[in-house]
Amino acid sequence: MCIKPPTLSSAAAPTRAAASTGGERRTLPRTATLLLVTCLAAALTCPTWATSPQLYRWVDDEGNVHYTDKIPPSAAERGHTELSADGVLVRTVAPAKTPEEIQRERELERLRAEQQRLIDQQQAEDRALLRSFHSADDLIMVRDGKLSEIDAIIQVTKSNIRRQQDWLTQQRAHAAELEKAGEPASDKLDGYIASTERSIKASYQAILEREQQKQAIRDSYARDLKRFSQLREVPEVATATDQAKQTSLLDNLVECNGPADCEQLWQRALDYVGGHATRPMENTGNDVAMTQAPSSIKDIALTVSRIWNKDRPGAVIFLDLQCRSYTASAESCRTEERLAVLNGFRAALEAGNARASR
Repeated sequence: MCIKPPTLSSAAAPTRAAASTGGERRTLPRTATLLLVTCLAAALTCPTWATSPQLYRWVDDEGNVHYTDKIPPSAAERGHTELSADGVLVRTVAPAKTPEEIQRERELERLRAEQQRLIDQQQAEDRALLRSFHSADDLIMVRDGKLSEIDAIIQVTKSNIRRQQDWLTQQRAHAAELEKAGEPASDKLDGYIASTERSIKASYQAILEREQQKQAIRDSYARDLKRFSQLREVPEVATATDQAKQTSLLDNLVECNGPADCEQLWQRALDYVGGHATRPMENTGNDVAMTQAPSSIKDIALTVSRIWNKDRPGAVIFLDLQCRSYTASAESCRTEERLAVLNGFRAALEAGNARASR
């Protein structure tokens, strides 16, 4: 048990003047020396007596306030206050957290860390954007360059489709002549026709993927342009020409979910082509139908394809334009009348679905 050490009185406390005056050396009185040793011993044996808490203030389950020299184990988790012997607040111990509170704090820490990661990522992307482009025109120029590169690939693919279509027409005409003469088409001829149809379908699958790439580029650069304008504090750039180039791929593409739904939409798509193309139908297969190629700049020649999904049930029905020349730019093929036919495709097929469901 620690005893509160006595304090030195002013009479007993030695002073520098009493210890040394007039150049004479003097020793402390014996009483003062013993008192000093006692104080040092008390300080060493009970170093925290003046600050250690002597009382605990806690509240029981019924809301009653208690002051005790020990905290009951049942009250320790509810939180308490520690007081010194003089009643001075030493510290406050918060109640123990419940498992739910601990889980919420962990989730909050995770969300804060994720938020900070997103902020850091956005700041890094902003710095890269400002370093890469000096103006909105630079962004548009790079975007259009990427779109033009994909358009060139699409034009080459369409040119190959046109040659395949001509070859398919010849083979089918030959098969029809054999049928009229009462001769069956050879297995080799049937194989040529089937192989060409598969090749045309694969080519349109590639075109569809390229068109989806173009849409992704448009969306990405639209976000970059908006962010660039915010960072530079300048108005957003949106010209009529820029908007005209961004015809939504969804307008000439329709998805179906199963064989029955896909067959119904496919028949509507064939009717749409027959009602809007100015050129007669030339080839009609199970999944590809093509009109004759355009003979004038005013002609509307169309191709519709049904591309079955590889990773899930259903298919995509895709309507596309045919051009007189695939060596020219893609934009030269997109006249106002032709774009109107493309843009009305999805709405027409969906309207047919609505009528059928009534």
